[in-house]
Formats: sequence, structure tokens, C-alpha cells
Amino acid sequence: MSSQNLFVITGGMGSGKSTLLRELRALGAETLAEPAREILSEQRALGGRGVPESDPCLFVELMLARALWQYKGGQASPTAVFFDRGVADNLAYGRWFGFEERAHRKAAQTHRYNPVVFFAPSWQEIYHQDEERRMTFEEANRFGEEVRSIYEELGYSVTEIPRVSPLERARFILAYLPRIV
Repeated sequence: MSSQNLFVITGGMGSGKSTLLRELRALGAETLAEPAREILSEQRALGGRGVPESDPCLFVELMLARALWQYKGGQASPTAVFFDRGVADNLAYGRWFGFEERAHRKAAQTHRYNPVVFFAPSWQEIYHQDEERRMTFEEANRFGEEVRSIYEELGYSVTEIPRVSPLERARFILAYLPRIV
């Protein structure tokens, strides 16, 4: 499967992806939230095991299931859809926790997005930890670089998003679209 109208915005934790997606949504774009933050919030509210500190394997499996569900929902859209992380990001989570990646790799290879992936580089000035984001900046940066390498391994063209205001980042992406759609 491949969907030209599905766009991934990825990068390390705390690199401004969610804020950027809020700007894109304010400009009228269709966006989907990051599965990790949703699952962490849901699991913690329920007292569930699907969090990294309790059952990292379950956490990664829940994220893959949510990413696949989002992908399938996005395919129904006639317009561009922007994802806060894609199916391939689950490979990085699996590697981070040291899990077998065969199923995640197959999912990433068969559920393809637009060949251009937008990458938000780590940005220490805006990075902060919170209830769902517990990694240090250095860990988040290493994770982001792993994500970048995975998308490159999978044959995507990774386009770095400049470190500018959220509105300027959103405009950068929207201006890029006519060249790739």
C-alpha cells in the first residue's frame, strides 16, 4: 500500500511536532495525533500496563495497532493528511526497547506514506519533560536520529524542518506540498 496524500512528520521527542501539527490544523489541514502520547495518557488514566515502565512490549504493540488504525483512516481522506509519527516510527521504539522488529518492519514496508517525510530535528531550547515525556534531551535526540535512519533505510526522502516558529514551520510544509503531490 502507498498513499501519496499521507504525510509523516517525525523526529525526536520534544522537537515541536505536536505544536507544528496544531498550526497545520489551524491553517485548515487534516492532522492525526501521535499514538505514543495518546496511549500513555489512556494507559495511565486507566492504571493500565501499556506504559514503558510496566510493559514496554505491550506499549509498542499498542502504538503499532494505533498507527495502523490511523493509516487506514487517513487513506479515506481526499486531501493531504499529516501524521504525528508514522508506522515506521514503531521500528525505532522496538529498537529502543530491544525487541524483535520483524513484524514492525513488515508493517512499515507495506503501509507506505508519501515518499517525502518531514523531520523535526531535536531542539534543546524548546525541549521539556512532562508526565508523558520522561526522556532526557540526549535520549530524545538519539531516538530522533534512529527514526531518521529508519525512514532513510526504508527509501523515504527525509526533509528537515527548519527551527523557526510553529507558524513558519507549518507554512514551510504547506509550501513544499505542490512540489511533491
